[in-house]
Amino acid sequence: MLLPFGCKKDHDEPPIVTPIDDHSLPSAAILRVNVIEKTADHLKFRMDIAVFRDSKNVEDQLKADNFVIDSVDFYGYTANFKNNLTKLVNGGNPVDYSALMLMDQSGSIYDSDPNDYRLEAANIFCSNLGMNNNVALWSFSGYNYQQLVGFTTDTAKVMEKIEQLRNQEGGSTPLYSTQFDGVDFVKTNGAKTNKAVLTFTDGENTEWGKTNEEVVEQAKVKGVLLYNIGLGEVSSTLLLDQAVATGGAFMYAKDARQLISIFGNLGKLLTNTAIYYQTEWTISGKDNGTLFQGNGEVKHELKITFPFGGEITVPFNFKYQ
Repeated sequence: MLLPFGCKKDHDEPPIVTPIDDHSLPSAAILRVNVIEKTADHLKFRMDIAVFRDSKNVEDQLKADNFVIDSVDFYGYTANFKNNLTKLVNGGNPVDYSALMLMDQSGSIYDSDPNDYRLEAANIFCSNLGMNNNVALWSFSGYNYQQLVGFTTDTAKVMEKIEQLRNQEGGSTPLYSTQFDGVDFVKTNGAKTNKAVLTFTDGENTEWGKTNEEVVEQAKVKGVLLYNIGLGEVSSTLLLDQAVATGGAFMYAKDARQLISIFGNLGKLLTNTAIYYQTEWTISGKDNGTLFQGNGEVKHELKITFPFGGEITVPFNFKYQ
């Protein structure tokens, strides 16, 4: 039997969409990670993750094979990961937001972001600000923080202050005290439904005053979401814990150019409209049937490969009991 000329198969793959040329690299945001089943010999956990192709687009062409978690040495035994579910989930109904940007200006920024991609990225975030949202800007370094701009819709004013941060790095990292006071500021002054603190940092807290636990409790009590962006050799475990505990998101940039795709898509996360992937995994011990008896913590990284080439790694962690 002859088939009609030009007939296409139903399973033809859609064309590969490549990133736009905007100096960025792909990145991702972990929205949730939690254990959904625990036995002595295995754990099942869920991880929801939004993937950003470039500064304007969320990636929506990935399949299960594009998400990989390699085996890991766990308490002296080999633990393997199996992907049980990968599905694309549409965002929810849009909401308005008030977001305070906290920009790390400590001395280590000289090395981690010598080309000031974080400033270019913050400007992109401001340029994407919708008319119903508002933004404020602080910087932190040394022993304290500076309140640069209060909540406003005047993005030109905010972008002017962002540019003034160029070549002004120096000092230590008062991360927790800045976050703590930032949460209170957003609760008091943020008028929109989603109240959020966006923290960019490349390091760990180095000053006394507040603790990580106090920051998380303050955010939960005040109903403020923590969106944390970590660059380079950052304490990703604490930043992820903060984000998950408060209903925000954690984003990691191994390369500073990833900040451009992160900040470019932050607005979609804040308005609750971002498409994301819901994934579910099983981790089991290869040679130990009681590896997950009792309490513990899993720390590893997720590898994401792209149809257009290249890959990124995203550190993750979660506790079990």
